[in-house]
Amino acid sequence: MGLLSFFRRDRPATPQQRLGTGLWRQHRERFSRAVDRFYTTVSTLHEEHAQSAAAPQIEDLARLTLVLNALDQRIEALAETCHRAVPLDDLVFPADGRARLGDVPEHLSRASALVAQAAQSAAMLRAHLSMHGNASGGGDAGVHGAGGDAGAHGAGGDAPVLSAGPAGTARFAESARGYVDRAADLIAEAEAGLPAPLRPSRGD
Repeated sequence: MGLLSFFRRDRPATPQQRLGTGLWRQHRERFSRAVDRFYTTVSTLHEEHAQSAAAPQIEDLARLTLVLNALDQRIEALAETCHRAVPLDDLVFPADGRARLGDVPEHLSRASALVAQAAQSAAMLRAHLSMHGNASGGGDAGVHGAGGDAGAHGAGGDAPVLSAGPAGTARFAESARGYVDRAADLIAEAEAGLPAPLRPSRGD
């Protein structure tokens, strides 16, 4: 019986125990799905176009998967911390939770939307290459909402628009980077918005 108690005590917590079944789990899973979509799109890009003139842009996107992996871990830790502070098994964020955690839910939601925009930028690069036969990067890009402009509009910023010609593939990678950078900023703001005892250490 003592051995059984030992194993029961050391059993890893389930996702339901760590995140609940409501708002915090939704935010965690939504972000993770966006990261998975980005990874899948970039993997396909690499398989199809790694030998094209757009290889440097594809490598830039591949490096972003490492950034997103780290952000995904931070989102998981944030969601667990928030669930411990304000346990939720529905999607309603109560007033007392708002007083304790502020705008953390909105930051998490917008961060997920921005990663989804980054995945869309990667998908549009793939479509662009398919349409224009592995066209070269550089030059003017017919892309809107790239780089810092992505963050200026938050989660609602416009996705890049395909140019009429083959030039400009670099801007798709720049746009994706802008969305990911803004998502990272929002996650940092969410962490900073936690009560001091709940904030993660900044050694990571």
